[in-house]
Amino acid sequence: MIVRDTMRLISVAELRRMLYNLKDHKVNVCIRFRKLGEMWKTNFMRVVDLNEKGAIFNDLTINEFVFISDLEEIMQFELDGRFQNFEPYNHYEVSPWENPAPHLSSGARL
Repeated sequence: MIVRDTMRLISVAELRRMLYNLKDHKVNVCIRFRKLGEMWKTNFMRVVDLNEKGAIFNDLTINEFVFISDLEEIMQFELDGRFQNFEPYNHYEVSPWENPAPHLSSGARL
């Protein structure tokens, strides 16, 4: 039997909320991610802008913008620093389900 670590599973809505908070609070924390069918992005990126579906990121290492038309394309992500309930360098899985891990949105620490 395979048991999934639900502590590291979040919904797309929770991901979007976390990205808005990263952008709005201007913290020194960047994100990198893996999209469906792709490898991990090499570098961590800053959140530049978000809309109801997607986001724009800035890869400062190579001075390039990365556009995601739909956040549902992101399967996994990690941050390079601690932010809210998220620990640095932990891989978090993004679920299409609305609330896969209710303890993450309750303010509990991982």
